[in-house]
Amino acid sequence: MDQIDPVTKKPKGSPYMPAGAMPVVASSATVPLLTLGRVHAGALADEEEIAHRVEVPASVCAGHPRAFALEVEGDCMNRVIPEGSHALVDPDRQPANGSIAVVETEDYRAVMRRWYKGSTKLMLSADSFEDYEDMIFGMDDGPVRVIGTVVWFQAADEME
Repeated sequence: MDQIDPVTKKPKGSPYMPAGAMPVVASSATVPLLTLGRVHAGALADEEEIAHRVEVPASVCAGHPRAFALEVEGDCMNRVIPEGSHALVDPDRQPANGSIAVVETEDYRAVMRRWYKGSTKLMLSADSFEDYEDMIFGMDDGPVRVIGTVVWFQAADEME
């Protein structure tokens, strides 16, 4: 108990951190992943194949062993993930409401949107500074195949 400051109720000698904050640990351990292609985060378009490597923290890869990287194209998710970023997609993680999911629509086009599923409808919603219509699918609409859930991303400017 003598290690706790009676006024701040925090450990003595530790730097100030807001409540709920977690300390950051510097690590250079990264795993190079091959980028499999581009996913559209804008108007629907065919995905493109690209081939370059993205450095991903080893701790992230360890938690998502079958994950793959996609380059984000378009601005429909730019409040969260800027265009040109690399998103790590876990094909084993089912999206929960509010998650960012990569899905393939009936016309075989991959798109990245926020996932909201109700009892009879699926809404894929943009999270952008621009205006985009929500994509809404009902039971009678064509299939929407989940490719995976975005679990991590790296902004393009920080990768140089």
